[in-house]
Amino acid sequence: MTENTSQHQGASGRVCYLHIGPHKTGTTSIQNALFTHALRLEAIGLSYPTLSGDKPGRQRRNHTPLARLGVMRAEDLKSAPFWSELSEKIAATSHSIIVSTEHFADALRDPARFRKTIDFFHDHGFRIVVVAYFRDQPGWLNSWYTQDQRNFMSRQSFPEFLDRAFETGLVDPWAILRRFIDDERIEVRVVSFEQAIKKGLAKSFLDAIGAPADFEIPEPQASNPNLGVKGVYAAQEIMRRVGFRVRSMPNYPELYESFKVMMKGRDWEKSAYVGVSPDDERRIRDRYRESNDAFAQEWFGADWASVCPPRPMTQREFDFETAGEDDQSDVLEVIETMVALIQGAPGDLPAGKLKKGPKGGKGGGKNKGAAAKLARASLKRRGPASWGPAKRAPARRGRARKVRASRAAARRAKAKNRAPRNPRRLSSSSRGVSLSSSSRSLSAGCALPFCARRGICGAAQIRRPDEDVRFGAGGRLTSP
Repeated sequence: MTENTSQHQGASGRVCYLHIGPHKTGTTSIQNALFTHALRLEAIGLSYPTLSGDKPGRQRRNHTPLARLGVMRAEDLKSAPFWSELSEKIAATSHSIIVSTEHFADALRDPARFRKTIDFFHDHGFRIVVVAYFRDQPGWLNSWYTQDQRNFMSRQSFPEFLDRAFETGLVDPWAILRRFIDDERIEVRVVSFEQAIKKGLAKSFLDAIGAPADFEIPEPQASNPNLGVKGVYAAQEIMRRVGFRVRSMPNYPELYESFKVMMKGRDWEKSAYVGVSPDDERRIRDRYRESNDAFAQEWFGADWASVCPPRPMTQREFDFETAGEDDQSDVLEVIETMVALIQGAPGDLPAGKLKKGPKGGKGGGKNKGAAAKLARASLKRRGPASWGPAKRAPARRGRARKVRASRAAARRAKAKNRAPRNPRRLSSSSRGVSLSSSSRSLSAGCALPFCARRGICGAAQIRRPDEDVRFGAGGRLTSP
């Protein structure tokens, strides 16, 4: 192994392979492979130093804490949290190292954070090699938007998300790599995501860092699959109903884990969400055509279409109005459970008590079309968790009927030129109150736009105009 080890030392000493992602280019899968086979990497002179996890005794599979903005505010990163831990592990090995986090692609656009990061590795005696993956933008943006909705990042529509991506250079290869290219201390290596998928993500990364041709590690399983049309709709409806950023809540990690648990077993990912319309795709192509071709010629000596072949895309979204009763009930099961969790105490329904959807999803035999086994534990309005599928199915159908009746009431109210009422949530005495949504208040005669469309009240907190809604102990929503 001596020859292989020396391959990663070279005349310039040790190498830091800085894998910067970006997001949605297979980074999590690559990190899982590197973490799982760290001992095998050691045999060829490569160290994948791990960082402490949020739970005692746990180690992270990635180096994301290094890119936290609060951590990077330190003037000297050697004494900053997580960076000091990395310093100790660097000092304990004579190998070259791999550091991987997709968050560096965004965080290091800031000149101060870029300087401190590169200085950190340079001062430790490393030659720096940056590895970055890029993919065709329409599919890339669709995947990124889907992940944003899954993480409850924002209530933006896809066209709004697209405008932000254009403004910030979110998926512009030149914008992402500009600082790395301009720094003479850094060598940049670029990989096509589409080609990496064909070759294998782990194999493509090993080739990018110059690992021996005969050295292999097993390919990892796919991570972060598409949420599916139902999953994206559910996430969006949850955010609309609660009226604020779920991600800003103190108990967000627990809520996110609960959401992921409820996704399992439903097979929603089989009907992948595609928010890119034909007009959106044309806008994206027109925006990046010239710069993409210049980038591909610079790094691959070929045109963009041959480096990152376009994938046919057909817009696919979930329409609650036209969906079947089983599909409506399936989605409402997740929406209503999550809204109850968000509005209640964090401990009401821990992720460990949430049961997965039926095996096989909609085609799951007796449980066809429903998440019948989802336990509700302490949510008394849903009844005991011991209810079986036979008893829960009528309840689901009943809820769907109530939703249809609510929509009909909203339509009648609109026809009479007055604010629609939701008979399930609002009484006549509730008119004139207001809904707090972060720093803004909305009139809540149930007159929100999405209520008018669906008849589903999105009011998370109803209050008088002089009241305030805030988080209390443990993340519970309280009103003084």
